[in-house]
Amino acid sequence: MSKIPKLPISTKENRPTILNGRPTSRILAKTLSDTDKKLLILNHTKPIGRNGVTTTLPAPRVKRAASVPVAAAGPSAKTSSKTNLNPKIPPYDYKARFQDLLEKHKVLKSEYSDLKEKHVETAEDYEKVKEALQSTNTEKDIIREKLLNTIKDLKDRTSELQNLKIDYDITKHAYEELQNKIKILNEVANNLKQKSLEYDHLDKEYNDLSQRHKSLQEETDALQNILALMYKDQRILRNTVQDLKGNIRVYCRIRPPLETEKSKPLFSLNVLDACSIEVEKTELLSSAKKGKSQHSFTFDGIFTPHATQEDVFTQVSSMIQSALDGYNVCIFAYGQTGSGKTYTMEGSCGKENYGIIPRSIDMIFSCMEDLKRMGWELTVKANFLEIYNEVIYDLLDSNKEQDSHDIKMVNSKGTDVYVSNLKEEEVASAHDFIRLLMFAQRNRQTAATLNNERSSRSHSVAQIKIAAINETRKEKFTSNLNLVDLAGSESGKTTQRMDETKHINRSLSELSKVILSLQTHQSHIPYRNSKLTHLLMPSLGGNSKTLMLVNINQFDECFGETLNSLRFATKVNSCRTTKAKKNLTMVDNF
Repeated sequence: MSKIPKLPISTKENRPTILNGRPTSRILAKTLSDTDKKLLILNHTKPIGRNGVTTTLPAPRVKRAASVPVAAAGPSAKTSSKTNLNPKIPPYDYKARFQDLLEKHKVLKSEYSDLKEKHVETAEDYEKVKEALQSTNTEKDIIREKLLNTIKDLKDRTSELQNLKIDYDITKHAYEELQNKIKILNEVANNLKQKSLEYDHLDKEYNDLSQRHKSLQEETDALQNILALMYKDQRILRNTVQDLKGNIRVYCRIRPPLETEKSKPLFSLNVLDACSIEVEKTELLSSAKKGKSQHSFTFDGIFTPHATQEDVFTQVSSMIQSALDGYNVCIFAYGQTGSGKTYTMEGSCGKENYGIIPRSIDMIFSCMEDLKRMGWELTVKANFLEIYNEVIYDLLDSNKEQDSHDIKMVNSKGTDVYVSNLKEEEVASAHDFIRLLMFAQRNRQTAATLNNERSSRSHSVAQIKIAAINETRKEKFTSNLNLVDLAGSESGKTTQRMDETKHINRSLSELSKVILSLQTHQSHIPYRNSKLTHLLMPSLGGNSKTLMLVNINQFDECFGETLNSLRFATKVNSCRTTKAKKNLTMVDNF
């Protein structure tokens, strides 16, 4: 607090006296309380008695006002005590009473002077106190304003403190998270350092391996070139062997009797060597004509009744390899109904009983992996058809009413043919092909005959088209693999389905005429006399390698048909066609 300013000391001119115009009685009256004023009037008023005489009572001692200090009453108290010691003045003694009043007046005057001085001092003190109060009030207002400002500032600071606490908590939480992240980052940094060391080690190993890979790549390229040359030489050698064996090869397969056929009589059949057999009818063995009734036949190979499906395919696989080398190949089975043609071509349930067709597709997809490693990309497509009563049907189309299928030439100069409106499916695996084969088998025409409960009454053809391309060597080739299961030949005397038999025997007869024309080198070959010979034209006399499997059985009742089949196979085996050419072309831009 600021100090109270010192009030100025009043002079005599400023003091309230009689001289400056103010009556002393008025000042005294102002200083006395109302009670003192009443007592003073009563004590100094002359009383009126009963006789009309005024009596004057001694004035009692006037009480001082409450505002008069106690110390100022000292002399007055002494005078009052002396006065009280005096005897009471009778009412009639005016002089004494006057003297007494004078004394009292002196006392009062003295008290008045004292009070007047005290009043002046009190007024001065009052002014000082008033100024001090004003100063104090001013300071109080200032302090109050400061206090309000301080309270407001305190509230603001409190709010800021709360916000700071919240910010502190958030910052603390963020700091803890940062500490955790720093800890994780330190671990990551340590791991990165370790990984960096490992990376340096691996980079060194990688550089070493890269150098080694580069050298191995160079060796691989050299080996690839050598392998390509070897593969080319191998294909040439295989083709040379095929040419030496002949473009048309014939194998004979003898079907063993089933368990239900053990009681049937058999004619005499002797396997002279790996390529020759001799047959003779049983009833002529003891006759005088013995020796003249024996018939000997020589083929490229003989499969005895003990030969398995795998044994047969081992001899046939070289033809499948020729198809993979880019040559057109045809394999067909010929023989009497019930002689095992369908089993040889298609087989039955179980992998060991697979025939030539499923084993061929397995071999193709197996060799595709080796060809891919040498830069070849292969695409395989397949279609299935049958020739029933001289009408071609698409076996992949289950509709009874199909579009007409005609055999047409690929071009006017060559001998390649194709069948119109034929559904063709691309196969990505052997499983896809087997699925299509089973679908085609369900659509094929079969019927029961005297010699076979489920005889194929149509010629079935499975065509596999292979397209290969090698971008590195800028080469590509296409080849066709035809796998044909001919309908069974049967005598008209032993059949119950004459119309089918007539068409079957007629087509097989036309096939014999074509073979005979090729054997005698005639200028005109009657390929177009039947749908079967027209379809097999590229295989029999064109750019193709052909393998025929003649299937026979040893039953005595079938001796005539067996003899016909063997004679026909001999004619086919004696045919000589031009060498097959590889369908290889060089392409600049793919």
